[in-house]
Amino acid sequence: MPLPDPLTLRFTIDHRRAEFADPVSEERFIRHVLPERNAQLKASLLFAVVFYVVFGVTDLATLGATSVAWMLLVLRVVVGLVGLGGYFAIARYPESPRVSVSAACSLLVMALAVFMVLSWYQPEALAWNTMSHALILMAVYVIFPNRFLYALAIGVGSSLVFAAVLWAQGGLGPDDLLTLVLLLILGNALGYIAARRYHVAQREQFRSALLLQQLVDRDPLTGCYNRRVLQRGLLDAELARARRYGTALSVILCDIDHFKRVNDEFGHAGGDQVLDDFAGLLQSLSRESVDSVIRYGGEEFLLVLPQTDLAGAEALAERMRSAFAGRASVLEDGRQVHATASFGIASVPARDTAPIGSFEALIGAADAQLYVVKRNGRNGVRGVEVFGGEELKAPSPRA
Repeated sequence: MPLPDPLTLRFTIDHRRAEFADPVSEERFIRHVLPERNAQLKASLLFAVVFYVVFGVTDLATLGATSVAWMLLVLRVVVGLVGLGGYFAIARYPESPRVSVSAACSLLVMALAVFMVLSWYQPEALAWNTMSHALILMAVYVIFPNRFLYALAIGVGSSLVFAAVLWAQGGLGPDDLLTLVLLLILGNALGYIAARRYHVAQREQFRSALLLQQLVDRDPLTGCYNRRVLQRGLLDAELARARRYGTALSVILCDIDHFKRVNDEFGHAGGDQVLDDFAGLLQSLSRESVDSVIRYGGEEFLLVLPQTDLAGAEALAERMRSAFAGRASVLEDGRQVHATASFGIASVPARDTAPIGSFEALIGAADAQLYVVKRNGRNGVRGVEVFGGEELKAPSPRA
């Protein structure tokens, strides 16, 4: 049966968090955008470091060469060191989303903490500090790539602390304090809207790209992969992984027996129903996100089974054969169609020191086993181990 629609299952967006509701899908998205995010974040970190430190001259201009001014300059340098540390951490661990998020949060929290100290010692610069805080809010919500909820917490939290600092200084009247509160609310509201829209739009774009790729890679009738995924290197990649880690790899080539007879007797609609039911059975008995079920052509299907030896593949194929032979496809008019299927298996053993050369050779070995099953009466399972392209053993077909 067709695969569930990913837009309504794994790729549903939680608009409150501006993330995919499914953690696995969110992780997949983060991995996809991480290189672009890291490039943007590193540029933002360097920009923030330079300007945060350079603006120390304004402290000296306002306070003079006092101990307070020099203390504030040292704090600015500390912020710069935190930013540089985040930059080099991302450069060293570019594939770690946690490092990226930690670098953004560390700099923003440290910069805002120091900004509160700056505001405390410069109460006469209320207008400039308020404008500076608004610019920092823009950076929090938009400029620095981060999780939406983290950005929201930093933005709202810093605004509350900033308002408390100015209130504690005692230089604001009720009307000024109200204006400040409204400006802080407005700044966070605009930041919230912009950041949420950006995060959701990114995920919608990613979801659309995945859906388009699924339409290209999936058979519209059965929901299985089509042969395009083989052309894109799926089985080559699995063979390379098996060689690298010394694990077994098996493929099962199977097709429905006397399928032309089914089409002739029940029509193409009946044949499509049988195909759909057979594909659904193969997918339900295989491992989700591990095994691949491919409609190889017509009524023929190919299963790619990583980390599965010959015995495991034979046991799986026998379960599939028995289950399909023991059930019937029910057509719209109530008629039942009984059919059987034949299975040919080729398996690369674990720790193969002379691995098979190509996926065509592996599929060819499975096809040869399938042909033997067909020649011996169909509705059976036959498997073989291959070693450097040569068959090691060929068990007798199961009836």
